[in-house]
Amino acid sequence: MLAVVTGASRGIGRLLVERLIKKDYQVVGIARSEEALKELKARFGDSFEYVVQDLAQNGAEREVKKTLEELGVDKVDLLINNAGFAVKKPLLEHGEEELQKLFRVLTISPVLMTKELLPLMQSGSKVVMVMSGVAFVRTPEIPAYGAAKAALHYLSLTLSEELREKGIKVIRVYPKQVDTPFWDKTPKGAILPEQVADAIMRAIEKEKEEVFVPGYIKVAKYLPRWPALTYRFEF
Repeated sequence: MLAVVTGASRGIGRLLVERLIKKDYQVVGIARSEEALKELKARFGDSFEYVVQDLAQNGAEREVKKTLEELGVDKVDLLINNAGFAVKKPLLEHGEEELQKLFRVLTISPVLMTKELLPLMQSGSKVVMVMSGVAFVRTPEIPAYGAAKAALHYLSLTLSEELREKGIKVIRVYPKQVDTPFWDKTPKGAILPEQVADAIMRAIEKEKEEVFVPGYIKVAKYLPRWPALTYRFEF
């Protein structure tokens, strides 16, 4: 089986590469850092290939598909849209380019990556969307990130319906804040990236459609809709 993982160079993505290879997947990792990807290639050999690509760039997904075809990939069993980043500042301090980059990486790219690789998928393939519990609450410290994840939540629900006809399952994953290099300063109460990677692997194996990490944050889904509910991170 072959898996494609975005944001594969560090954090949750790197852990997923390791776990998937242990489960006998061939993995193609996508990230900006060629150095980190080369390290994974040296470690895993023929089980790992990579594509150096900045998903903030328009057309990045087409380039990924082109490179996959050059690598001889003709079938994708699993796509994990994991790449992401956040910017901690008030909404009115964001510039146009910064907002475009946030929404490009967090919202647009996962949808376009799924669309571009769809011809390589078949019935039984799976698409994982790594989102965030902030999709259900208002987060003043990272407002653009929260909005982008909320948009991806909405779009993923639609993708799930459209791909169901093709026998392709969309798995939506909502972790709380994670202790990874993603943050300049880790928020209090952050969970370990291993917890998220393990939850994603279980969801893939059990073919779940929706996963909250940890499970208790699912309550946010049923609370009054944002912006009525506000969550403040403690750094």
